[in-house]
Amino acid sequence: MVILFDGVCNLCNGFVKFVIKHDKQNRFQFASLQSNYGRELMKYHNIESGTLETVLLFNGNKIYKKSDAVIHIIN
Repeated sequence: MVILFDGVCNLCNGFVKFVIKHDKQNRFQFASLQSNYGRELMKYHNIESGTLETVLLFNGNKIYKKSDAVIHIIN
């Protein structure tokens, strides 16, 4: 599973640090929305990247945004 996050958002960065600390099974990979990989992944899934200031979770063919992503990550 890939978590994309806003790399300039302090809240998003704090959330990523929290997930890394608690992800004992190493289920998640991370990339910022601003990274080449993040932009390519959003482009591939036709997600407009210009106004995103959030967290996205890519789990296979499913994409979760904002609070839905957070809920799936925490569970």
